[in-house]
Formats: sequence, structure tokens, C-alpha cells
Amino acid sequence: MKAKTRAVILIAHGSRAEAANQEIRDLADRLAAQSEALIFPAFLELSSPSISEAIDQALAAAPREILVLPYFLTQGRHVQEDIPKILAEKAHAYPEIPIKLLDYFGKNPHLTDLLAELLKV
Repeated sequence: MKAKTRAVILIAHGSRAEAANQEIRDLADRLAAQSEALIFPAFLELSSPSISEAIDQALAAAPREILVLPYFLTQGRHVQEDIPKILAEKAHAYPEIPIKLLDYFGKNPHLTDLLAELLKV
């Protein structure tokens, strides 16, 4: 079995409703089963692991790079400011491992196709 050398941090907002947080953890598990990357769920607030904690977990697996996917539909303050600030702090602390911020989920052009398919009732 080939070693996984890429880590992905899947960032959700976080919720006071634990069932909602568990949905994100379950999604990360399903993605990990289909991916050649290690997948780590993270939450901006209200749940754990935090983004910083998830990056630490990923670093313990010794990846060559860490990709960060904000699982947000729009580019509000969290996507534009909060997440990049946390990542910049981690990148400064661990300059030997590239940490790359991907576009937020809602910006993916395939999302329109998925929604159109779901609306075909």
C-alpha cells in the first residue's frame, strides 16, 4: 500500500449541535476512504479539533504538503480573514511543510451542476 504523503484539512464552521459536527467528521471519513490523501476534519469554532489542532495532527503524519479546504458556501469574513490568519501562523511555525489554502467549497464550478441535478425532481 502506497504511503499517503498529502494531508487535507477539511474546515467547517462548527456548531453547538454535536450532530452537525459529527456530520463533518463522517464526511472526512468518507473522503479519506476514497482519497489518496489523509483527511482531517477541523472546526473554526464551537467544536474540536480546531484548525490548529488538525494541522498538528496532520504534521504528526509527516506529509509533504497540507492542503486546506474551507467547507463554506460563501466567502465571508471567516474565509477571507480568519482562516488565512490561522494558516499564516502555522506556516510561520512550520516553514518546511507547504500549507496551501484551496478555494472555499462554494466556489467550485461543479457545485452548480450538482445543484441542477438535485433539482431535477
